[in-house]
Amino acid sequence: MKARSDVQEFFDSARNQGASDEVIIGLLRGRGWPEEDVYRALANHFETRSGLAVPAYRRSGSAKDAFLYLLSFATLATWAVGLGRVVFALIDQYIRDPINPAPAYYSSSYEMADSLACIIVAFPVYLVTMYFITREVRTHPEKLESSVRRWLTYIALLIAAGIVVGDLITFLTFFLRGALTTPFIFKVATTFVIAGGIFWYYMSSLAKPPAPGMANDE
Repeated sequence: MKARSDVQEFFDSARNQGASDEVIIGLLRGRGWPEEDVYRALANHFETRSGLAVPAYRRSGSAKDAFLYLLSFATLATWAVGLGRVVFALIDQYIRDPINPAPAYYSSSYEMADSLACIIVAFPVYLVTMYFITREVRTHPEKLESSVRRWLTYIALLIAAGIVVGDLITFLTFFLRGALTTPFIFKVATTFVIAGGIFWYYMSSLAKPPAPGMANDE
């Protein structure tokens, strides 16, 4: 306690004599003080004199953030693919393809069961994960600028954009061949809506303004 009191008295005396913080830091560093201890002493002095606590720095990216975002993207991909397969199976069931008018009901029923299982399991996990992510962002707005969040979101955007582009290329290819059928058009539209919706959602999330006073850590 005596050493801490001496430091506080030194700060007060130096400032009363017109010394700036840079001069005080240089004096302490000249006496062998480690830089980290100098700034800690300055923070303690400020807290003692002002009665305000210096805010603790919170890292904007962490292993927890990476886990949550990876889990959300993995479950997103699982239920999105499952949803697409369910819609495809319904299209095959109720819209006749003139090229292949007899759908395989046995394989279609198994595919439907598998796809529904993916949705039933993955979608609730995705919602719960997104709830935790949203809660973290509301508590710590600086996480909006997390490098982990931005990198993983851009990877998801890249995959979604690739699917949309590939979907359009496939549609144009079949159109130029003159091989378009009603089931095929519905399947292309389904893929476009799901992938395009995911792309729009995550692109809009990146467009949210950063927290005031936070610097981009990219």
